[in-house]
Amino acid sequence: MLDFIAVGLGPFNLSLASLLQQKSKLKYLFFEKQALFDWHAGMQLPNSMLQVPFMADLVSMVDPTSPFSFLNYLKAQQQLYKFYFLEQPHIPRKEYNHYCQWVAEQIEHIQYLSVVTEIVPKYYGFEVLVIQGGIHQRYSCRNIVLGAGNVPYIPQCMQTLIQSYPERCKHSAHYLEHQPKNLQGNVVVLGSGQSAAEIFLDLFDRQYQFDQVSQPKFNLNWLTRANGFFPMEYTPLALEHFSPDYSQHFHCFDDLNKDLQLSKQSLLYKGISAQTIREIYKKLYHRHLAGNDLATHLHSQSNLIDAVLTEQGKIRLIFQDRVTLNQFSLDSDYVICATGYRCPEFKFLKQLKPWIKTNPQGHWNISANYAVEYAGIGEIFVQNMDMHSHGVGTPDLGLGAYRAATIANQLIGYSLYDLAIAPQCFQHFDPLQNPQVQVIQKNIATQHHVHAQHVEDLVKNVNFQAQSLNTQHSQHQQNHQQYSNTENSL
Repeated sequence: MLDFIAVGLGPFNLSLASLLQQKSKLKYLFFEKQALFDWHAGMQLPNSMLQVPFMADLVSMVDPTSPFSFLNYLKAQQQLYKFYFLEQPHIPRKEYNHYCQWVAEQIEHIQYLSVVTEIVPKYYGFEVLVIQGGIHQRYSCRNIVLGAGNVPYIPQCMQTLIQSYPERCKHSAHYLEHQPKNLQGNVVVLGSGQSAAEIFLDLFDRQYQFDQVSQPKFNLNWLTRANGFFPMEYTPLALEHFSPDYSQHFHCFDDLNKDLQLSKQSLLYKGISAQTIREIYKKLYHRHLAGNDLATHLHSQSNLIDAVLTEQGKIRLIFQDRVTLNQFSLDSDYVICATGYRCPEFKFLKQLKPWIKTNPQGHWNISANYAVEYAGIGEIFVQNMDMHSHGVGTPDLGLGAYRAATIANQLIGYSLYDLAIAPQCFQHFDPLQNPQVQVIQKNIATQHHVHAQHVEDLVKNVNFQAQSLNTQHSQHQQNHQQYSNTENSL
């Protein structure tokens, strides 16, 4: 009987494994379906950087003396002084991935090429069914830790094309896999986050590669439904929202207020780093000064509503301008969807779902200690599935060690890590934290105001989506006839 089984080995579960290594007598296993730890392998571009400082490693924010810290990794690689002289707090994604692999090689209890197919509730806890090397295995445990990660989000109209033409349509998660050597025609990047920006930069450099005086090899188009190509908020007071203080404060909100707050905080965790935006602008400016054809086209507020394959073999993307509601098409030869990630419907959880309590919005109820409200025997802890309950810091690497340490303490049954720390932020998220403040009157209308605001926002969103869906439906019915007519007239 194991004390717990962890499903998945991304940075967050690897953090838990690091914090428990040789620190307890717990019996446990980590199951990972891949052959080794390899974080976002398809996006490890040469110049791509983490958007958080190196202190957001697997352990340092709760145990800076750990042998699994990034600084100790540098020491083991004999790179301490080189990194010191670099004077750069942000590290390349490739280096972070290599650091995690270095840690994973030292961790016991990890089993790779292990696919969890089902978790069954039992009187003692859970039975976990796993396929390992084609052999079906059964394991018993008292608790579960879910850290299987998210999967690429692909717009519905692109799903069939990506499945049918993977060499010409792909998600950014697979950008570096099977890259075409000779891009031509129109290349399109969809999205407005960091991945989209890094891919734009990479493709920009390939337009005139090896020949800076000829015509560009292809046209580069960057489109997003967002209001603009905006930077991610990265000032210190804004970053305090990625602290244990704010996570605890956020967890106390009611469900409607949580959803409302998240809807207004997108630039805290979405967007592009300011440095990347500057790099893009510099490259555009210098190409313009050189007198070369820019061959780049950037469009915001452009909502993708359909995608079809033309008779000429082009991928025709249909957009609607979110301001004017005008529609336009773009025939493309290569499309990269940098459209983010989503939490999948894990099929192996099918038998557990009836035992898990959800809120009116359909989200799992998750405690302050990251345990799901589960009616069966044992505990189910979650990693990176708790944004609706703990706020914008959920996917941030800087809070990973704190959450993992919180879960570790629960699994062990005592405070292996002292997390009862003093406030870590200069601002007061709750006015009552200010000793000079006195409550005059509790605003009983607050809940009704929040509900009304939430409903208003939902109505606006539903109206916009309904309008887009109606447009998309009518457009889809006319597409094939219109496309053939258009092609005949070209």
